Amino acid sequence: MMRNVFGLVLLWGLLASQVVAQEESETVSYPLSLEQREHLKTYLPRTFYKLEAQRPLHIVALGDSVTWMYTRNEDNGNWLLSYLGVFGSQVARQFFYPGGVRALNPEDGMPEKLKGHLGREIYLENLAIPGRCALDAVQRVTSDAFVNDPDLVVIEYGINDASRSHSLESYRKALQASVNLCRERGVDVILAAPSITKMSPGPTGWGMTRPYATVVREVAELNKVLFVDFGSALAGLGGGIPAGVEPEAGILTMSDRLARIFEFEPLPDSPEVVHPNEEAHKIMGREMFERMMIPGLPEEDFEIRAQGVFEKNDRIEVEVILKNVSDQKREGYLGALAMGRTLQPAEPYHSFSLEAGAATQFSIVYERAFDASSRGGHAATSIGDPSLRLSFFVVDEERSRLMDAVGRLQPISVVWTRQRFEALSKEVQFEWKFVNGLRETARGEYRIGMGDAVSNWVPFTVDPLGVKKFQATFPFSPPPGLARFKEGVFVEVRMGERGFVFPRDLEAVRDVALGQRVALSPYSEFGRRENRHLSAPLELEPGASGVVMKVDADDRFLYFSFDFEDLAFSDLPENDSLVADISIDARPLEQIGKFGFVDKIRVTTGAGDGPAEVSRPQLGAFGNGYDMVLLAEGISAQLTTRRAGARRLEVRVPLAYLYLYDGAVGSQDAVLGFNANLSLAGLDAEGNVTFSPDRRFIHAAAVGGEGQAIYHRDPRGLGLLRLVTTPVATWTAHLY
Repeated sequence: MMRNVFGLVLLWGLLASQVVAQEESETVSYPLSLEQREHLKTYLPRTFYKLEAQRPLHIVALGDSVTWMYTRNEDNGNWLLSYLGVFGSQVARQFFYPGGVRALNPEDGMPEKLKGHLGREIYLENLAIPGRCALDAVQRVTSDAFVNDPDLVVIEYGINDASRSHSLESYRKALQASVNLCRERGVDVILAAPSITKMSPGPTGWGMTRPYATVVREVAELNKVLFVDFGSALAGLGGGIPAGVEPEAGILTMSDRLARIFEFEPLPDSPEVVHPNEEAHKIMGREMFERMMIPGLPEEDFEIRAQGVFEKNDRIEVEVILKNVSDQKREGYLGALAMGRTLQPAEPYHSFSLEAGAATQFSIVYERAFDASSRGGHAATSIGDPSLRLSFFVVDEERSRLMDAVGRLQPISVVWTRQRFEALSKEVQFEWKFVNGLRETARGEYRIGMGDAVSNWVPFTVDPLGVKKFQATFPFSPPPGLARFKEGVFVEVRMGERGFVFPRDLEAVRDVALGQRVALSPYSEFGRRENRHLSAPLELEPGASGVVMKVDADDRFLYFSFDFEDLAFSDLPENDSLVADISIDARPLEQIGKFGFVDKIRVTTGAGDGPAEVSRPQLGAFGNGYDMVLLAEGISAQLTTRRAGARRLEVRVPLAYLYLYDGAVGSQDAVLGFNANLSLAGLDAEGNVTFSPDRRFIHAAAVGGEGQAIYHRDPRGLGLLRLVTTPVATWTAHLY
């Protein structure tokens, strides 16, 4: 009875009161069953040992603003009200920690405890930072995550990775590296899929984070760590829809109900579409506790499978099979969600009526969300992932569900296995894999192109559901006098009468030697995703405005100088006139340019001459593994006027701060990864301070034409500084 009421009515206030009442009346179910004990020993062995012995339990959380507990009311930053606090309270009640949960180093003005109960406590250390991505977990697990010897690390990222179009390949690498380092320390891990967001209109917009959620599940299953799906848990708040209404109306109604997870009182001027409210956090926290205590995943009433076939004109035709695995008839609606930012369903809403054990099939066309390649149809999704990762709302009279279906793209897809290229001078070699999505041998021919250079057609075969490696080499001869350029790269496939194009972008940046002057590029030109076939000069044209960079070094310091030619510095008394970010990858030489973490050194100044302000370097500022606290005072910066219309910013970084680096100034093999990003402030038409793209200057853009972007904290997106004074002619390139 209650289940039907929940499905048909779903009053938000009633739901909230039910959750609170259930929490207050929860009874302790200790001792555990044999099945629960085995489940905990398998997935959380260290945590289980501490809990069973009632020893102090220390939980560390790594995540973004959701884990940090961003809200739009007075509870902003109160971790104890977040899903972590709810989870910790449930664990304390279950295993009889009468002192409850204590937050270590809470945000200013926030309490350490919600209630002053005395006794054994569970300690919560929240290291989440709003705006961060999965790669930031690597920073924490190589610096301060283990300072207090935690027993359990909770990792939750994805909303920012999704909104910034980070590749699933980098997302997976970051999660795997974090799990590895936790395991090396003997620390338990819970991997949480990102919560659902609604960053685009209509019900299909709920699909933004779901491809990342499927990757979290795969990493968790591979490593046998506990997995929690916040999106799936929250989807139930959409409630049930009675049979007989139009499919679009049914899914719209469910979506509107679900959007109440973003409601805060009083209602803000601009709607929230990312951060769940306190009531939603209660559901998320209880879901984490249930996944900890209940072996296996929840039983579902439905199973769903999807198989996509790439045809032409940026269309992927998907066959979706929905099966009723319950013991009663089910009637309801299926709503197809967008696949991140990549694919949008053309006709997403469908109804179904299924007897027990019966299945039905839907044909849904997905279209590219980005502009088509000039070469015609293409099926690029994520640079290192060949799968279609589709998600659906499945709603019947009782409740709503969020279900995922992961499958290979038919007939063929491409995984680019080499994405960074160093020491380029005469040629560049591309490496990729063909992934066969068919249960039969794939046969066809391919050609690969870079810019105007295109190979001959080459025949190929790939075994059923198999994977096969390929490579091709092209001459690399940029015109003289360039600092950086972009060029289109593609693999084109013909299989019978059908043809497919898998395009990418190559950004190449000239390596820089000590003492060499290099012009930076305006982001409005070189950084925009749609700008292909662009090049930028090594030096400014006579009389042109812009920024020129030079790096020098001796046995004590790195010296960065930036000359601003004919660029006005706005005098903004209460705001910075210039913001300069310098990234330096100073890990051991064998790690330079490889996957990892690096943060930026930020320098800010007003319009007048004098010392500039340097922000304190973050842990891991010069690469993952840098775990010492470094003082900002060790880095000096100065803004000066050289002549009329010419200003110079000089930044000095002590080599002593680069204590993990094993290269030496003057050595032919010594390189550092680096990037520079400088923004000049101005005023818009309404008098608001703004940093416009045409007054932002970059060394490496790290953005590709198909929506893929390398996180600015990923060292693979940096250029190379060679610590020699002889001018160099080598290049570093990145495939997006």
